Amino acid sequence: MQNALFILCFITSVGLSVFGLMTAYRLKNKENQPYASSLFYYIIFLVAFGFYSIWSYLGFQFLLNHVIQSHDTLLNIVGIFPFMGFPLIIVGWYLFIQFCVEMAGYKLKGYVSFLYFSVCILSFLFLGNHFKNQLLQNELYQLDFVFKSIGILHLLLVLSGVLLLLRNRKHTLLKNSIYTLPLVLFVPALFASTSLLMSSSHWIAVLFFILFYFSHLALAPGVIYFTLNADECQNTDTFTQFCSKYEISKREAEIIQEICLGKTNQAIADQLFITVQTVKDHAHRIYSKTGVRNRVQLTNLVRETTKSEPV
Repeated sequence: MQNALFILCFITSVGLSVFGLMTAYRLKNKENQPYASSLFYYIIFLVAFGFYSIWSYLGFQFLLNHVIQSHDTLLNIVGIFPFMGFPLIIVGWYLFIQFCVEMAGYKLKGYVSFLYFSVCILSFLFLGNHFKNQLLQNELYQLDFVFKSIGILHLLLVLSGVLLLLRNRKHTLLKNSIYTLPLVLFVPALFASTSLLMSSSHWIAVLFFILFYFSHLALAPGVIYFTLNADECQNTDTFTQFCSKYEISKREAEIIQEICLGKTNQAIADQLFITVQTVKDHAHRIYSKTGVRNRVQLTNLVRETTKSEPV
């Protein structure tokens, strides 16, 4: 029963990882924004850590209980096993910080990156030396302590990112759905850390930890991607109503979209394969229909009517 549940949990982890990676990749290509790239690579590194360190650790425990009998082999595995997974989580945490900073409308300073990686490298070397030369008698207890410490640090990091997003709601997603993204980021991380702290008491807690860990990686890109898609559809419907209200033709609607993007008459002509004079004629008719005098007034009218830029 226990082995069957762990196999099912592994399959679920794979499914959540694939969903998170695919959604984050689509978001990265669709948005073409720095925060989307940071989120995508954050998912990659955390998924790698999840399978390399977490699932490998469980496999390592299974081997200890059923296969490995040599104490020397135990020491060799314990000495190198947790050490090699740390760079993945270190880079992943940095990308999460970068994602939250960019989502909040800022840019991560260079000196912050330098300080972060300097501290992490020193910690990495210290822990590596510890696991190489100072193994205590209860090696599994040390591994358990390390993973629980990582879980607590991860929770604190996610909490810091969530607080930053709540204080600086500059992204459209954060303005329209104030608590959705922060909750999706924080709640799975909270339950994962709680389950990890309880993992010593019962193996069921380990399953919950794994499921919440990978849910955190799948839900965040999914919520952002599908929320933005829903907003885009809503904006499209609203812009269609705007065109219907002012009797805007299909070609004139295309001109309006380009004007609201700040393009010049020449750029619009090149984009739509028409002459500059034709663009000017369409723009004049649009001004007459909507009762505005220039591009700025037209753009403001569109944004006030649709509550966004037209798509």
